[in-house]
Amino acid sequence: MHRLGLQRRPLVGLLSHRTRLAGAWRQSSITASSDGTILNDSTAPPDDESNLDATTRERGTFFVGFVLPARYGKWDIRALLFHRDPENVAARVKDLLSSTSTHGFRVLDVEPTPKDGGLFVHFGFNPEQGISPPKAFDQIEETLKSDLDKKGGIPGWFGHGRTTVHRVKGKPWNEDLNIFPSNILRIEFEGPDVHQEVLYDVLRPYGRITSITKPTPVPVGTLRFVTVTFSRIRSAILARNCLHGVGLADNTLSHAGTTGAPTKTRLSFTYDTPIQAHAVRNWLTSHPRIVLPIVAFLLGSLTYTVFDPIRSFFIKSKIMGWFDCQEWRIVKFMQRNVFGKVTFTTQRDKPASIAATSGEASETNSPVDGSRARSASSIAASTGEWRERQEAVQALFSYLAESPSTVAVVHGPQGSGKSKLLAEVIANTGSLSPYQDGAPRKVIEIDCAKIFSAPSDSATVASLAKQTGYWPVFSFLSSMGNLIDLAAVGLIGQKAGFTTTVDAQMKEILEVVGGTLKRLSADTLKDNQKKQLKRVSSPPDEKPADSPSTPEPKVEPTATDEKKDSSILDAVASSSASIVSSGVSAVSSSVSAVSSSVVGAKDDVQGFLTKAAAGILGEKQQHGPEEDIWTRDRTSASSPHLVDETINALPLVIIRNFEVKSAGKREDLLSVLADWVATLVEHRVAHVVVVSDNRENMRRLAKSLPTRPLLSIPLGDADTASALSFVRGKITAVGTQPSTLTVEDEMWVERLGGRASDLDTLIHKVRNGSSVKDAVQDIIVRGVAELRKTAFGDEVDDAKDLPWKPEQVWSVLKQLSQHDEISYAEVLLEFPFKGDEVALRGMEHAELITITTQDGLPVSIKPGKPVYRYVFQRLVNDRIFHAVQDIAYNNKVIAAEEATIRKCEEELTTLRGIGLDLGSSFLGGSGATGARAGYLLAKMRASQEKVEAKERAVKKLKRILTSPEGKP
Repeated sequence: MHRLGLQRRPLVGLLSHRTRLAGAWRQSSITASSDGTILNDSTAPPDDESNLDATTRERGTFFVGFVLPARYGKWDIRALLFHRDPENVAARVKDLLSSTSTHGFRVLDVEPTPKDGGLFVHFGFNPEQGISPPKAFDQIEETLKSDLDKKGGIPGWFGHGRTTVHRVKGKPWNEDLNIFPSNILRIEFEGPDVHQEVLYDVLRPYGRITSITKPTPVPVGTLRFVTVTFSRIRSAILARNCLHGVGLADNTLSHAGTTGAPTKTRLSFTYDTPIQAHAVRNWLTSHPRIVLPIVAFLLGSLTYTVFDPIRSFFIKSKIMGWFDCQEWRIVKFMQRNVFGKVTFTTQRDKPASIAATSGEASETNSPVDGSRARSASSIAASTGEWRERQEAVQALFSYLAESPSTVAVVHGPQGSGKSKLLAEVIANTGSLSPYQDGAPRKVIEIDCAKIFSAPSDSATVASLAKQTGYWPVFSFLSSMGNLIDLAAVGLIGQKAGFTTTVDAQMKEILEVVGGTLKRLSADTLKDNQKKQLKRVSSPPDEKPADSPSTPEPKVEPTATDEKKDSSILDAVASSSASIVSSGVSAVSSSVSAVSSSVVGAKDDVQGFLTKAAAGILGEKQQHGPEEDIWTRDRTSASSPHLVDETINALPLVIIRNFEVKSAGKREDLLSVLADWVATLVEHRVAHVVVVSDNRENMRRLAKSLPTRPLLSIPLGDADTASALSFVRGKITAVGTQPSTLTVEDEMWVERLGGRASDLDTLIHKVRNGSSVKDAVQDIIVRGVAELRKTAFGDEVDDAKDLPWKPEQVWSVLKQLSQHDEISYAEVLLEFPFKGDEVALRGMEHAELITITTQDGLPVSIKPGKPVYRYVFQRLVNDRIFHAVQDIAYNNKVIAAEEATIRKCEEELTTLRGIGLDLGSSFLGGSGATGARAGYLLAKMRASQEKVEAKERAVKKLKRILTSPEGKP
């Protein structure tokens, strides 16, 4: 308020002073300039002569600029930052000028102009005898400037620089309108127009002029004007305060027909505000090469500095389950101690039919009735099937117990139990920790099927962001970037780089996720070490408050896999025998005698998982951890289990449904995920498990990890005994069929095999009233229709787009209809493949066949599903379709053999040309050319015999097609 008061005092004094001296100084005389263009006004007697006496007959005014901070706008705060009292400044200027006494010079008043940052110095003088007032005025001005130069000039408002006095040739006008100084002056003509040259000569002494506009026509009653633009605002301030109200005489503008009669024009000066309404916008649009990169840089900086930490927090919260109410301690406490004890009915109290209909299953009361009555051979078969799963469990635990060096790929057909197996293994990963109450691994899951099923690009990015917890997501920026790039092409001829593809957006999300996983691993390791130190320091009878009473890890598989996988694994668990571990250090000795009871089968599965993890950990601690750069940096002599705990602190990344067929036209997104997974493994950020239905999908991962072999963990279908138990239990639960299947029903169920999708279809049909035989036959018939469409195509154009030829797939189907499996090498080397491995890979990818491997190498070929063998048989037994395909196949064979014959004939012609008789040696024999000719003739004979045989077969097949009954 004090500062504001100091600013108001000069203004109040200024207004009162202006009122007092209005008549005196407004009518001051105007001295004629040497060029004769500035005319003198008549001197009128002053209205107030209180400050005048006999020694001051003449009056004049000087303008002293830039001694105060000028206001260039309404919100100009320089006057507040560099506060200078106008009264003090006026007093100092008056003292500096009062030392001059030329022609009776006397300072009468000093009038501050706060808006222009200057002072009007009103003075009086009395010219000496014989000296005219204009000449005396000039002498006073010269004397003042000389004296000021000797004194160093008048200090400027900023403390640097000096200013001087300027002669006011017009009438001083000190106003406080909201018209602030600018470098543009609007000069109105009160009289005839002034020529541009005359105007330039008058204004140029105050500073450089950049432009002068010509007067334009105006409405009647409005003064014509010109606009003068100075290069600096200081020049415009001086010109406005020194020339406002001046009268000019332009000799070039005389009346028509007269000479030497100049016309007088009064000039009125006002500041003209520059047209800046669109100045910033115009500059931005006119400099896109500068603006667009700067905007991109600012947006990127804003993202990395502000939003990325927020996104990292939400990713970590999703992994840790901070916002999942089911993981909160209070909720778990209420479920365990309140809701868990209030039970109105139990599964055991319900009838079997109601329990099965509601989809509920009890751990102790399995719905698979009749499993106890199975034969010993069925139990043995189930045990053999479980051994394969034991190997998969052991491989997963071994992978998780070591530093990540590659990617584990769990592949198998739908319903083979991949999700259930992963859930069980993840739930028991806490036993890998060297501490007793180790928590399960932190898991983040990405389901590729949800990403690729998104309807648009923005939905694809949003799906990935939702699964990883990446938030906030500005999807609208992508559309804005496209629009900006389109505009940039029109402006600068090229894109500005604002367009962001889906690949780039996914890479950005995955990069943030990878950084979060790296920090999460370090934070988890620190927390575990702190908890361990707290446990060690606490008394034995006390339990740390932060230690959970009962570890309750919860890793849920996806809804799709849960339906398919849980049925088969429950059947396997219900039919499996109790597994007794014979030792903790060796996992291979954990399978023991087979028990006839299946009540504790699920507990045995949990026991095996725990023992497998304990065995791997014991073996690792016995032989010592493998040291590398990553573990060596974190190892200390005081922590013997630090390496194992460091590995156990690593998060686990699960990529589900990593399949090319689900990607469709977005296969490039699989490459983005594969590259990200390879980066996680190479930098040892996390363990990565990829779940796929097909072994062929491993090739895309192998491209991202060219120097490291992938860990393949195959899973197959359930065995026949488990499938029978599953079907028997489901049918019994419904109550529409007898609990025991007949021998014929079991035979038909065995044709379906252990594929969960086919078993579910069978159960659905039986529940709707169909018999087992009719349901299986319907599944086979429907499979025949699907196979003809998938393998051969509905139309000719569809067949051209298939990665295999019709004769290739027909050859494989015929062989698989007769044998359970065929040799991979024999099929690959014989006609019609002739080394074409791409066709076999395409069939495997389409799930027509399954290629089994041994030590990573393909060994044999099996049907894609167990029921496919009978589908193949049904298709081959169709005489019309068989005849059509055999005719096409035989024609291909005939064409290939005839091509061989033609090549042999051409080579024999060449041999004849060089002379067969010259090929004999002096020791006897036919020589090289004769031997070659004999070989070609034998090859031609074999090919000719094949051609003749195939042609006879084609004739016989054609008779089948023409016969009304389809008989030859």
